[in-house]
Amino acid sequence: MKTAKKLKVRTESIPCFECEGGSLQPVSQDHQTHHPKLGNLTIPAVPMLRCDSCGTTVIGEDGNSRIDAFLDKALNVISPAEIQAFLDKYKLTQKRAAELTGYGEKNISRWLTGRARPSESVSNFLRVLLSESSAFERLKMKNFPDALKAYPAEARQPDVEEKEILKLVDYPAPVKI
Repeated sequence: MKTAKKLKVRTESIPCFECEGGSLQPVSQDHQTHHPKLGNLTIPAVPMLRCDSCGTTVIGEDGNSRIDAFLDKALNVISPAEIQAFLDKYKLTQKRAAELTGYGEKNISRWLTGRARPSESVSNFLRVLLSESSAFERLKMKNFPDALKAYPAEARQPDVEEKEILKLVDYPAPVKI
């Protein structure tokens, strides 16, 4: 169910791009969308513009900000302020944080400015690093070099006998269970 109410903010008249006869008026109404993880969603009170003639709606910057904030909360996404707190706590530049985490400097920049939303797993990982100094110290050891030295990539590959056994495994059967 969509609810709509006129916003009290008045702006100069914007002609409707669709019908060219009406003008876009500010309204606040529920917005329906679908998210792959969350399913169908109704986001309440999204500011948008609606044509007083044909009813076309346009979601502007304020509406997109409202939708993003709703999704961030629903997905438990780490906020730009929390990411900045992570950088500040460990006195990291974006470049150094990218080197340590492997997420890339551009991604970190986009997350800090709010232009992109990190995934739930990235959010959880950064929150662990922010709250647990010991986890960050282990990460600084550069991805646990002792473990990599003990098990080089060549040693982790199956030998000839293991490969033969793996060929016999009926992989669809466990999936059905």
